[in-house]
Amino acid sequence: MKNRTQLKYSALALLSLICLASSCQKSERDLLIGRWQNSSGPNMIFNKDGSVYSVHLGKRRKGAFYLDTESDPQQMVLDMRKTEINAVLFFDFHAFSEKHLELTPTYVQRTGGPKKKSDVTRKLLFQKIDPNDPLMGASRFSAKATPTVAP
Repeated sequence: MKNRTQLKYSALALLSLICLASSCQKSERDLLIGRWQNSSGPNMIFNKDGSVYSVHLGKRRKGAFYLDTESDPQQMVLDMRKTEINAVLFFDFHAFSEKHLELTPTYVQRTGGPKKKSDVTRKLLFQKIDPNDPLMGASRFSAKATPTVAP
């Protein structure tokens, strides 16, 4: 009888942990939040409020983003109409991991114009930048005037 009760509690605890783990998983949209670096083009900064910044050649352009994870392939839409880009950009979206994603341009719709196939079709690979990582973030540029540990 005692073993059966322990087995019930163990099974209940395991089931609770599984339910808790699955409910705590971040969505792909949540994992997207932060700064992403592309070696050959713009860096992207995705914010929780749905805004996005495209940073390229020293210029920062603010737009909005939408991620459709229900479509196949998954789609990302960047609304950059209030910038000099003046268009809505459509991409196939594929996240390889929490730190790597691929955007493939598919369509461009200029303000007042029809939706056209994108002239650029090469895949854009992005890596998430961790600002606390000394090899990737802004902290690699910081310099300390005095040592933190006395000799």
